[in-house]
Amino acid sequence: MPVITVDWWQGNDRAQRAELVRELTETASRVAHCPHEAVTVIVRDVEPAYWGKGGTLADELLGADDGAHGGADDGADGAGS
Repeated sequence: MPVITVDWWQGNDRAQRAELVRELTETASRVAHCPHEAVTVIVRDVEPAYWGKGGTLADELLGADDGAHGGADDGADGAGS
């Protein structure tokens, strides 16, 4: 059944990951007409130094940030697996 993989910048806490897994599971279950238990969600934290956006490494885009980034523009737009 559905396997969903999310790549996002590291720095999101456990509560955010849990909410993401819950919401994705609920939606996939509804759309695919399958039980929640059939949905697998894999969440991978990626260091900004290993993520490029627009030809630039994300840690450069973040500037003096420590690499943790949980803002609205987390670079995840369209970059999933």
